[in-house]
Amino acid sequence: MRNMTEAFVSPHSTCSLDCSSVVCFFAGVLTYRNNFEDAASEIARRYPNAKIVMIFPYGMANGREGAALFRLLARQLTQVGYDLARECSLRVINAAEILRDHAAGCDRLILIGHSAGGVVAYRTGLYMKEKFGLQEVQVFAVGCPKFYLKDIPYNNRFTYITGQKPDRITQIGSWRKPGSRVYRGRPGREIQLDFNPDHQGWRFHASYFLKSAWTDSNQTFRTNSEDLVSKIHELDSENE
Repeated sequence: MRNMTEAFVSPHSTCSLDCSSVVCFFAGVLTYRNNFEDAASEIARRYPNAKIVMIFPYGMANGREGAALFRLLARQLTQVGYDLARECSLRVINAAEILRDHAAGCDRLILIGHSAGGVVAYRTGLYMKEKFGLQEVQVFAVGCPKFYLKDIPYNNRFTYITGQKPDRITQIGSWRKPGSRVYRGRPGREIQLDFNPDHQGWRFHASYFLKSAWTDSNQTFRTNSEDLVSKIHELDSENE
């Protein structure tokens, strides 16, 4: 199956060369090019010397409608099934090679995955650690399916984030493989955040990284992208 990985550097980046931080967003299926830009603007506010990279392991949905969109989804779901079941894939290797160039010399590498992109983010960070000796990596998976984890120290740098409402994607899979002595791991942190409650079902799942403004019960104005990135920055700072 042909390589569908697409990547680019966000215009919200606050650095282009010799950056101290590299933050990479990993997309899941049926994701459009601008999906992470609201979150990228929040990253730029908190990381003054950061290159922000967008990776679409399963390709972008831009320019596709009707039958073409369904064909894309069918291909993407096949690839997601492969990635859930295997520790390494062409998409992981491609992402690692892309990031190897961008992250050369940086002090901090943060990988943030949405939905199936969270699986690729986790596996890419582990691949880079094992193949390139990269140590300073933090991985955050948001609205992601669960997948079998080995009980390894790397998991301490893995944070799994869900919302306060049911998300069918996060109900897929499990961390531990029944009866296995190998796959007995779990994320270092599993946390729940409040996101815009006006969204239902798939709209809730798709809105984690969007501005998506809302007012909470205390009449406080909030946005999904700001709340999410603020929490990621807080957790990342704890590991300095």
